[in-house]
Amino acid sequence: MLIKNKKNSFILIVLSFFFTTLLMQHIVPDRLYAQQFYSKKYIEEQLISVFGLGSRISKAGSEILLPYKQNGKLHLGLQDCISIAMERNIDIYLTQEVLAQADADLTMAWTAMLPYIGAEGTYTRLDEDLTFELGPLAVGPLSMAPISMIFMERDIYKAGIVLRQPVFAGGRLKAARRAAKNIRDARIHDQENVKNEIIYQVTRIYHTAQVARAFNKVAIEAVALLEKHERDVKIFVREGAIPQVDLLRTQTELANTRKELNGAENAFDLALSSLKNLMVIDLEEEIFLTERLSHPPGQKKSLEALTLFAIKNRSELASLKLQAEAAKEGLKAARGEYLPSIAIEGRYEYVEGDVRDLDGDDHWTVGAGAEVPLWNWGRTRSKILKAKSKLNQAKMMHKKTEERISLEVRSAFLNIGKAKKNITAAEAALKTSKEAYRLETARYKAGAGTNTDVLNARTALSKTDANYAQALFEYNTALAALERATGMMGKSNLKKGGH
Repeated sequence: MLIKNKKNSFILIVLSFFFTTLLMQHIVPDRLYAQQFYSKKYIEEQLISVFGLGSRISKAGSEILLPYKQNGKLHLGLQDCISIAMERNIDIYLTQEVLAQADADLTMAWTAMLPYIGAEGTYTRLDEDLTFELGPLAVGPLSMAPISMIFMERDIYKAGIVLRQPVFAGGRLKAARRAAKNIRDARIHDQENVKNEIIYQVTRIYHTAQVARAFNKVAIEAVALLEKHERDVKIFVREGAIPQVDLLRTQTELANTRKELNGAENAFDLALSSLKNLMVIDLEEEIFLTERLSHPPGQKKSLEALTLFAIKNRSELASLKLQAEAAKEGLKAARGEYLPSIAIEGRYEYVEGDVRDLDGDDHWTVGAGAEVPLWNWGRTRSKILKAKSKLNQAKMMHKKTEERISLEVRSAFLNIGKAKKNITAAEAALKTSKEAYRLETARYKAGAGTNTDVLNARTALSKTDANYAQALFEYNTALAALERATGMMGKSNLKKGGH
């Protein structure tokens, strides 16, 4: 279609540019982002539903906790805490942002291979028309006056639509797209690693709170035993059966035990606060742990089998492997810069005022171009060296991580064995210390024993009770560490029966 009016043509092309821009912004991205794991809108909705702007936790986010509330307290088991942390922990939302950025990088790498559609428009005003003059054609009575021709007017208009398609780029574009895809997939494994780490931390802190509660219980029982013993000592002192110093020793021991109780209560409160922090719960919220330390059955696999399983399943190794693949593609892309770049281009534009068309008309052009690097002061070589270094770094990190994981599995495996032995020994010691305290108390009441013997027996009982709780704690945390080390945190069968 030929458009003779220059103003209408210019306006039409500008409108075409405007509507093309809207089309690319609203239609193309929907298709490009169709397979993204986490969209910006999804992340924003999740953040708004959990986190408030004026307070630490919004009302909407607190609704997640309502099913766990009983009598004004949150009654939480270990799996409850893990579920809440998976919904509310900020680290998970941070990984979603990182994954969204990787998705965007992948889309940008893919679109570099697609046709570029754009609009261009320029207006130029010269100080005068550019003309070309021909002198007289003959001399004498038949001579003609000089001829002046305008080949560029003062006002020059150009506007049009451009279509540009890369044809060959030395493999750089494909390599960049594959590298971006590997990085995106690596970020998915990184996100899985963060989730596993959160589950492990929640499990460890939950067990820490359990053992802190057990120590607190031991301290409460110790205070109760000493208070009962104090009453017996007072009776004997009034009757003149024992000296006053025995009562003073008992009261001193009672005061020290009450001090230990205060420390145990504080430790329990700190453990609960750490647990609430992982779940992003207000620190003033009251929670009650529904599970106590126990002795669940452990795993039966050998150390070698567990190590091989960990090397195969750890998300960090999967991520590093993909990062190494991305580095390989980056090296290919860097080497491809030595090769020429070829692209085809088509234009449909309105031109007025220059030598192509002084009066103004529509024109189209089609062409191809090639660009070959000849000398860029070592820029391409430096890119290749950097890409090689990144590849070597990724390989070394993979090897280093393998060795670290093997050590983690071995450490957790040995700690489980040690904790099992400690539990057996602590159970036996607890049984004998309870009987010893009973006997010393009976002997003292019968006048055959001393106050010192009773106090020593009570101290031994509290110590063995605490040792048993500590052994259970070490066993449970070692099991959790083994799950994490093998890459099956929260979903393995290493720990049967729960708590």
